[in-house]
Amino acid sequence: MRSGRAFLESLRDGRAVFLDGARVKDVTTHPGFAEPLRQIAHMYDLAREAWDPATTTYVEPATGQRTSAMWLIPRSPADLALRRQLHRAWCERSGGVMGRTADSGASILVGFAAHPEVFARGGQAFADNLQRFYAKARDEDLFVPYAVVPPQVDRSKPAHQQPEPFLYAGVARERDDGIVLRGAQMIATSAVMANYLLVTYITPLAPGDDDYAFCAVVPANADGLRIHPRRPYGTIATSVTDYPLSSRFDEIDTIVVLEDVFVPWEHVFVHRRVDIVNAQWHDSAAHTLVNFHTLVRFGVKMEFIAGLATKLVELHGIEKLPPVQTQLGAEIGLIGAQIEALTHAAETLPLVRNGIARPNPLYIYARRSSRCRHRRAHSPARKPAKSCAAISAAPRRPRTSA
Repeated sequence: MRSGRAFLESLRDGRAVFLDGARVKDVTTHPGFAEPLRQIAHMYDLAREAWDPATTTYVEPATGQRTSAMWLIPRSPADLALRRQLHRAWCERSGGVMGRTADSGASILVGFAAHPEVFARGGQAFADNLQRFYAKARDEDLFVPYAVVPPQVDRSKPAHQQPEPFLYAGVARERDDGIVLRGAQMIATSAVMANYLLVTYITPLAPGDDDYAFCAVVPANADGLRIHPRRPYGTIATSVTDYPLSSRFDEIDTIVVLEDVFVPWEHVFVHRRVDIVNAQWHDSAAHTLVNFHTLVRFGVKMEFIAGLATKLVELHGIEKLPPVQTQLGAEIGLIGAQIEALTHAAETLPLVRNGIARPNPLYIYARRSSRCRHRRAHSPARKPAKSCAAISAAPRRPRTSA
């Protein structure tokens, strides 16, 4: 398990990060990135030195070494419980604000590596490539976020029918020793702090999109890879007192541009197979594992919100008012309880396939669906038959506690 210092040192590798039209010399010292990176480094140190190893690590059979549980391939509810405890430890440091910490990207790699047969559909060599890289990331405790959504161009057309080729990231040409990638990819959150980027597609590809049907990992300092983050909050949230969250826990959303980036075959897991790219998320455990992480994070975040809300009403001396108690209990408390229950159900009632215990998709996606309905119901643009304000104002029996 790596130290925080080793993590920071790994980012001083000449990566091409551009902000305000200029290349950033060192992301670890730039005021827009330094504090979030310091927080991630501290998480690595806590994982290595402070957290209970019985609840956040396991002994990897292949090496005999104690390893972060973010790399554990789950085969039982107990393994999923261990992964939950590890996710919780990482999330608690930021109150659930940071979603793309190291354990998020690791969840996808674990899900892929747990089902090499999916990638072997394109040839056994690709499955072997995946397994070797997973072992490398596990043993070196790497930070591997993902870039999996194409840029917003013409969403009515598939990749190969866009106004010009390789607006979407794709394989521009093939060499004896690998492939050359060209184009852009979004949702590369945390790319600034990555060691490698997993580049592929989560949006479905269509027949004819063969040039774009790939899955590969790219070093963050690869020649031709340009990292373009949005303006970091740290450039304006300069006071921890006034901006306790945004000044420290900015994940830094990013778009990456691949200008003829060479990727050797050993870092390619899918090549020119639309069917495999579309199948890799759900035929493997990747999508459920990364959303299990998200569910755990939402639980931590709701606990943080509940604590903050409770503190606010206590400071104002309104904690005994029935409408306030109703909002704390029926809104914040209800959502928190739902998340906790669904997380527990997903963990203890896994879907077991080929010896791999996936968090139960029924409960993983139930929360995603209910979150969307809750957001729509509370959207200002929506006018339900009876408003939330009217419902809250309706007479009801007073409650004595939240």
